[in-house]
Formats: sequence, structure tokens, C-alpha cells
Amino acid sequence: MGQADLDLDAAVNRYIASKVDLYTKIELGNSYHTGNTLSYTTQPTGPATRYYNGIRKRAFSFAITAKHANGMVALNTISLIMSAMENATHVSIKSSNNSFKFINAKMTESATFKGTVLDDANKGSDEYSVYQGVFSVEVILI
Repeated sequence: MGQADLDLDAAVNRYIASKVDLYTKIELGNSYHTGNTLSYTTQPTGPATRYYNGIRKRAFSFAITAKHANGMVALNTISLIMSAMENATHVSIKSSNNSFKFINAKMTESATFKGTVLDDANKGSDEYSVYQGVFSVEVILI
């Protein structure tokens, strides 16, 4: 099974949704929808470690962005997600297609204020606070 089949982002998303009371579902990519949003982006970090038996260990970075009309809700949601990920064990996050085995996760950037945005340029637009947190996930690719 190749890396194109890796379902790590979906598995992490499922785990977070099961552990944190989210104000909306988390979407892949930068979410520019109106209203309160949660989104994530992911990418490999550093080279994979390849062992003699063919197993590869790799880390992936997840950036979670929360946009909410109430800045404290966005900040608290990011903090809860980071805590849930740091408490994940090797049996907490599972691949649906057996493409990886979860090892661990750790926060690499605590919740950070990224700015205030308007949903559109019209007068009277709602103002939203944006916070982001980053964690890395280490997995064995199968």
C-alpha cells in the first residue's frame, strides 16, 4: 500500500471529533467559509526513517485553525484539541485501511492568535478571531 493511500488525516480527524466537543466539523485545507470554522492542513515533516525490515517511520505536522466570533471559544477549542492529541495512545488513532500505525503526538506550537478577520467586505460584517495550534504525529507506514 503506498503513501497515496494514507488515511492519517481522516483518522486524526475522527479521533479529535470523538474526544472534543467541537462547535463545527473540522475541514481539510484552509477554510474561508463564512461563520465559525475549524480547518486543518497536514504535511510530512523531515525524512522518513527506513529500517532494514522495510518499515518506515515518519512524522506529519497538523496545523489546526479555529475561526470564531468569540475569540475565547476559538482559543479554548484549539487548547482542547492539543490536549486530546497529546493524550492519544498507540491504540487511540487507527487506520481504516491499515496504512499506518500511530505511535504518538506532541504539540509543537501552542495556540497562537493569528488575527481578526471579517467574513466579507460589506459594512456590518461580523468580526472573527483566528487561532492556530500545531502538533506533530509520528506513525509507522505500512
